[in-house]
Amino acid sequence: MTVRDGTRRGRAVLAALCLALAAGAARAEATRVDCVVEPAQKLKIGSATLGILKSVPVNRGATVNAGDIIARLDSSVEEANVALSRAQSESMASIEAQQTRVELFKRRLDRQNQLSKGIVTQEKLDQVEADYEIGRRDLQTEILKRKLAGIELQRAEAQLELRMIRSPIRGIVTERLMSAGEFVRQDSAIFTLVQLDPLYVEAYLPVSRWKEIALGMPATVELDQPIGGTYIAKVSVVDQVFDAASGTFGVRLELPNPDFKLPGGQRCKVTFPLAPAGPLATALPSESK
Repeated sequence: MTVRDGTRRGRAVLAALCLALAAGAARAEATRVDCVVEPAQKLKIGSATLGILKSVPVNRGATVNAGDIIARLDSSVEEANVALSRAQSESMASIEAQQTRVELFKRRLDRQNQLSKGIVTQEKLDQVEADYEIGRRDLQTEILKRKLAGIELQRAEAQLELRMIRSPIRGIVTERLMSAGEFVRQDSAIFTLVQLDPLYVEAYLPVSRWKEIALGMPATVELDQPIGGTYIAKVSVVDQVFDAASGTFGVRLELPNPDFKLPGGQRCKVTFPLAPAGPLATALPSESK
């Protein structure tokens, strides 16, 4: 091989390397796209029943856990109903009285059965047996009444619970729209709550990368200033319908935020890992024999 041939081959190799590096750089740039960090949920909290707000113990900016009482409606009537139903369900007086009657009828029936048939008429014996059977049935009725009183107590407690407005999520109060003393309708919103753990990272990628994005894939999220910093999020949703106008598809990632240190509603950039590339040697020209 002459010096000129070696020079030409060296130039060809250098050009191939430049092209490969340029393609890799372009591909790397395509994996870093703009994104937006949003709360996982944004909820308007209202009441299932009508009533007057009695207390609103939380305010804007408060952190609440799922199940916390964040407002109460006036519940004086419901509390009285619960107390009445509890007293009825816990009372054993009627059952104990009926048990005493049944025991009395049983002893009377036993005495009648011990006497000879010539002394006790069949009519008298039938009457005693009927009293005993009626007493047993009345006892079952009293037991059923107590059971129904327990169910009535559960209904009264459920009605009282409807007067308590509880947070359905662990999150932050961003708006308090009503105060104590105001009348609440079923379409009234009392609070706005947001769920910040996890945060949702929404991004759009070109459809050419659709097969490369998989559920559970980790990606690096870089938040804009003034928050800044890089964080690892995982893909939770890959859209199955493309946007034909822009030639893109949506991807959602979940970013853990257990301490609520990261706010929602901010811009970011997300970088996805590259798909495995083929060997670089395939881009080089083969040596001529």
